[in-house]
This record gives sequence, structure tokens and C-alpha cells, in this order.
Amino acid sequence: MNCKIVAKATVKPTEDLDKVIKALSNIFDYDDIVIAEEMVTVTGNTSCLFPFREFLDKGQINDAARKMILKGWDEESKTINLKLNKQAAFAGRINLVDAADLSPLGEIEVKISTENVEKFANWLCGP
Repeated sequence: MNCKIVAKATVKPTEDLDKVIKALSNIFDYDDIVIAEEMVTVTGNTSCLFPFREFLDKGQINDAARKMILKGWDEESKTINLKLNKQAAFAGRINLVDAADLSPLGEIEVKISTENVEKFANWLCGP
């Protein structure tokens, strides 16, 4: 299963940069991190998602995650777009959100590039 992951989180003026970095580090085992004044971006490949996958399994939210993955799939660009609650990530949990559940602190925006969404969803969420 090959994929590329880019996850971005804005750093609001009221937020602690270290906490935003911790939220990303809790969920992704990233290869690279870029820290800018108002944004933290992590990148990686499939192995970056091992903690994410474990959180889905522990939280028993594989079915919900599969639905969000398929909903976030863009056939043309071959990418999956997801949003994660930043506070939940900081606490070591995954909470996938849609447009109706956006937080004032912002979300972690995740873009996953993959050729086969079904194969990816099966790998991440189980068959």
C-alpha cells in the first residue's frame, strides 16, 4: 500500500505551538515537519499512518472512518481529504469531522494521495 500524507494544522494566536505539534505527533509518525509562524505541516508515507490506524482500531471507529474516507475521495486528483479535531488529537484520540462539526480552533487537514481508495480504506480500516 503506497500513499503520501500531508497533514496541516493552523496555530491560532491563543494556541501553544508545542501543543499543536504534540497533536500531530500523537496521530502521525511523520517523516518531515515544517513549522511556520501560523502553520505546522507534517509529511510522510504509508508508515506515517500506523498510529492513526491503531487509534481507529482502539476507538472502534473503523466503519465511520471508512465512510469519511470514501466521502473525502477526489477521483480526479486521486486524493482523500479528511479533517481531524485538533483537541482530540492532542488528547491521543481521533475524531473525524465534517463541515457541520468544525471547531473554532480549527482542524488538522489531512490529504492522502493514493491510487486506489478501496484498497487504502481496507488497509487503514480493515476489510
